[in-house]
Amino acid sequence: MLATLAQTWWHRPDSPTRVVLDVTRRCNLRCAMCRTWALPRSTELDAAEIGALVGRLAQLVWLDVTGGEPFVRADIDAVFAAIVEAAPRLGVLHFQTNGWMTDRVVESTRSLRGRLADGVTLIVTVSIDGPPDVHDAMRGRAGSWARAVQTAAALRAIPGVEVHVGTTLTRANVAAQDATWAALVAAIPGLSRAHWHLNAMQTSAHFYDNAGQTALRVPTGPVLERHLAARGVPHSLHAVMESIYLVNLAFVQRGEGSGIGCQALRSTMFVSPEGEVYPCHLYDRPLGNVRERDVLALWRSAEVAAARRDIEALACGGCFSACEAYPAIAGAPVATLRATTRRAWTLWRERGARDDV
Repeated sequence: MLATLAQTWWHRPDSPTRVVLDVTRRCNLRCAMCRTWALPRSTELDAAEIGALVGRLAQLVWLDVTGGEPFVRADIDAVFAAIVEAAPRLGVLHFQTNGWMTDRVVESTRSLRGRLADGVTLIVTVSIDGPPDVHDAMRGRAGSWARAVQTAAALRAIPGVEVHVGTTLTRANVAAQDATWAALVAAIPGLSRAHWHLNAMQTSAHFYDNAGQTALRVPTGPVLERHLAARGVPHSLHAVMESIYLVNLAFVQRGEGSGIGCQALRSTMFVSPEGEVYPCHLYDRPLGNVRERDVLALWRSAEVAAARRDIEALACGGCFSACEAYPAIAGAPVATLRATTRRAWTLWRERGARDDV
C-alpha cells in the first residue's frame, strides 16, 4: 500500500489510489451544517455498478465510503461485499455513520470485517458533535447522541475495527468542546483523544448542499490548538498523521495557505451517488458520469487535466479539509515536513510564552 501511495511523489498514477465514494444523499437526521438530506431523491449507483467502478481502479488502495447516512441504504451490505470482491489491493477502508441504527451498523461492520483480509485497516468514524443537548439540537433529532455513543462503544468491541469519533466544529458547538470531551469519555469506555477527530465546517454545493450556511462557520484555531496539546506525543502512524493535520489546520484557520499541495485529481477523486465524478467533495466541478463514460477514460480526459491545472493554481479556492488533507500529507512529504516543522515550532514557542506570563 505505501509503495502505491508513494508513486504519486514522482508521477500521476494510471488510476486513482484513493477515492471518496458517496453512496447516498439520504439521511435520517436533519443537520443544519449539512443539508444533503434536503436534496432531491436521486438514482444511486447500485451494488453491481459500484463493484464495476471499483474493479476498474487497479491502483485503488484507500477508499472512503460516505453519505448522507450510508446505512439508510437497504443494500449497504451488498455494496460492501461488492467493494471487497472488486478491490483486492485495498489497504484502508473507511466509512462514517451518524450511529442512529446501532444494531444494523454493528452487524454490518462485523460482517465487513470478516470479509476483509487481515491486513486491511477498517476504520469507522461515528459523528458526535457535542454533549447530549448540543448534539441533538445540531442533528435535529432527539436521542441522536445516546444512539451515537452506544454505536461507538459497540463498534469498539469488534476486533480489528478502528473506531473514531468525528466532531465538526461550528458556531453551535465550538464553545462546548470541554463538555463534549467530558461527555464522550464518560459514555465510551477507553476512548482516548487519539481517537477523537476534530474538523472545521466546510461548505459545498454538490456534497453538503450547505453553501447558504456560511453563518455557521467560525474560526476554530484556538480549539484545535488546545486539542492538539491535549493529545500529547503521537504513538502510531495514524496519530502522527492526525497531529500533522491539526498543526497545519490550525494555521489555515489563522488565514495561511496550507503550503501542502492538494492531491485532488492527481491521486484522488470523488464520486457522487449518481456516478458523477468531481475533483473532491468541495470543488463543485462535475467532470463526467461513470454511467456514461469509462472511469479510466474520465481519469485520463482533457476535462480532468484542465481541472487539475486549476487546482494547482488554487482556482478552486484552496482548502485543508480532513478528506483532502490526509492524501495531501501523504503525497507531499517534503512540503509537509517543511510546513509542519515551522508551525509546530511556532506553536511550541507561543505556548511557552503564555506559560511564562
